[in-house]
Amino acid sequence: MLQNSLRKLLVVDDEPLVRQTLSLCLQDDYEVMAVASGEEAIDASLKETYPVVILDLCMEGISGIETLKRLKKIQDLQNVIILTAYQSMESAISALNHGAFNYLTKPFDRRHLKSVISRGFEAYDQHALRKLEMHQRLMNVHDSFFSLLCHEFNTPLNIILGFSDLLAQGVQNQEHASWSEEIQRAGEHLHDVLMEIVDYIGASHLANSGVRDEFVPRKLFSTLPRNFEDRAISLVIEETEVLTRQLRGPSGAISMVARKLVSMASHQSHDVVLTIEMESGSEDESMLVLKVSGTGIRGDVLGERKIEHLFEPYQFMSDSGGSQRASLGLELATCRRIAEYANGSVDCFFSPSGKLGLLAKIPVFAMR
Repeated sequence: MLQNSLRKLLVVDDEPLVRQTLSLCLQDDYEVMAVASGEEAIDASLKETYPVVILDLCMEGISGIETLKRLKKIQDLQNVIILTAYQSMESAISALNHGAFNYLTKPFDRRHLKSVISRGFEAYDQHALRKLEMHQRLMNVHDSFFSLLCHEFNTPLNIILGFSDLLAQGVQNQEHASWSEEIQRAGEHLHDVLMEIVDYIGASHLANSGVRDEFVPRKLFSTLPRNFEDRAISLVIEETEVLTRQLRGPSGAISMVARKLVSMASHQSHDVVLTIEMESGSEDESMLVLKVSGTGIRGDVLGERKIEHLFEPYQFMSDSGGSQRASLGLELATCRRIAEYANGSVDCFFSPSGKLGLLAKIPVFAMR
C-alpha cells in the first residue's frame, strides 16, 4: 500500500470537461492535480512526485509524446497512462516505445481506468523498492571498493606530497622551487578531488545516518572555524536565535554541508560569513537554512554562465592564491547530493552587490 504522501495523481488534458470528469471520478481515491498542458505537467513534476500520470496525446503546445519523453527524464519511475480520443496503432506504439505504462482511449470505462491506475501505483512501489534495494547493494560494494581505493590511492599520493615538500626545502634554483610548489599543489588538489568523490558516493549513507539526532546548532558548528585556521580564513557565524534551539535531524549531513559551503566560499575570500536561520514548514517540521556570504566570487567573473551551470563538472575557480585548483562544480554537486538525500537543497544566488552566495536548506524538527 502506498503511503498517502505518495498517492498523488497528475491529470494532463487541455479539455476542461475531461479534467473535471477525471478529478471527480478519482478524488475519493487519490490526491488529483489537473493541468491543461504539457508545459504545466513538466513544471508540476519538477516540484512534486507523481507516481502515476494520466496524459492526453493531442494538446496545444508541447505534444503528448514530447511531454511523455520529458516526464520520463524527470522521474524515470513515473507511470504514464495515455488517455486519448485519437486511437491509432502508430501513436500507441510510439507512446509505449517512449515508456508509457498503458494506452487507453476515450470514452473510458471508469472501472477499467481505476484498475489500470491502481496497477500503475503498485508497479511504481515495486520498482521503487527494487531500485532502493539495488542502491543499498551497490553501496555495500562501494564501501569495500572505496576503502581499498582510498588506501591504494593515498599511499603513492602521500609519497608525492612528502617528497615534494622535502624537495622544496632543499632546492636552491628558483625555477625548480616553483615546480616543486606546483607539484605539491597538484597533489593536494588530487587529494581533495578524491575526498569529494568519496563524499559523493557516500552521500546517501551520510544523509540517512543520524537522521534523528538531537542537536543545538551552536554546539554543532562550534568547531567549524578551526577547520580553516591553517588557511588564515576568518569565518564569522552570525548570532541568531536559531543557534540556541534544540533541533532534531540529520546532524552529520548538516555539518558536512556547512563545512563544504564555507570551503567553497574560502577559495576566493579570506572573510566568510555563515548565517543560520529557520523557515517554518508543516506541523513541527521546518527548514534549517545555511546561508554563506562573503565568497568574493563576482558575477562578472562567471560571465554568461547561469548559476545552474556552476553545478556541472569541470567548473573551476581560482583559489585566493591564484591557482586553478578549486573544483567548484564537483564540490557543489557533492554538497547538493548530500542535501538532496536529506530531502533538502543547495542553491546559489547573487547578492545586490553582485557577489555569489551559497544557500542550503535541510528539513529539521524543532524540539518542544
